Amino acid sequence: MEEPFGNTLGSRSVRPRSRPVVLGVSGLAGAGCTTMAAALRERFGVETTIGDASVPPDLLIRVIGAQLRSRDRALIDAAATPVLVVAGKADTRTDARRLAAEAAAELGRPVYPVSGLLAAVRLDADDVELLRRWEQAGVRVPRAAAEFAGDDPTERDRARMMGRLGRCGLLAAFADLGERPAATAADLTGMLRARSGIDALADPIAGAAGQIAEGRRVRRLFELRLRAARGPDRAAMEQRLLAESLS
Repeated sequence: MEEPFGNTLGSRSVRPRSRPVVLGVSGLAGAGCTTMAAALRERFGVETTIGDASVPPDLLIRVIGAQLRSRDRALIDAAATPVLVVAGKADTRTDARRLAAEAAAELGRPVYPVSGLLAAVRLDADDVELLRRWEQAGVRVPRAAAEFAGDDPTERDRARMMGRLGRCGLLAAFADLGERPAATAADLTGMLRARSGIDALADPIAGAAGQIAEGRRVRRLFELRLRAARGPDRAAMEQRLLAESLS
């Protein structure tokens, strides 16, 4: 049987041994699927698709909002592919864990609160120097993003960093720099990723390895059957089909 993962799961990373693992990310409008897909690629080195795609996903990531919707449940219940449910935009909700727990109780399966924004961010030295100056100057982060950025063109850096980190990320970065003034870009990036909740997905993704391998085998057999039925090399395809069925 094909093994989709390598031997690095103990380090909480997911690396395919053969072809990349494909995660299909979906959710209702505004759920943050694009950001979540970027976070999954950044953290686990997988391929992602959003919505319908020509490449069938190995695993589905359903991103829900603050509450579980009927359309979410319908997709989760009908899925033939293994599904992980993620409560997205966790950095924007102070009660993200509680809401995820309520959705988990309703679904009867785990729901993981994750901030795709914090998980996908990668800071560089210039970013950290800017954040350090703001922290040392006592810059405050109001609840409204517009109040932090303002309309002054000279405040473009504030708008940019608010867009990249969000209020939660900025507050976390300031707090970390207050405790560790010499923190590096890698330090802050790692801290934000740890706060994002993305690492909680490593074990369930790895745990689906057997289902992923079996799903790939089933799809491969289906493709061989089609080729055997349609193609001129039917005898060769039937031999391959027999070999695959016995493997």
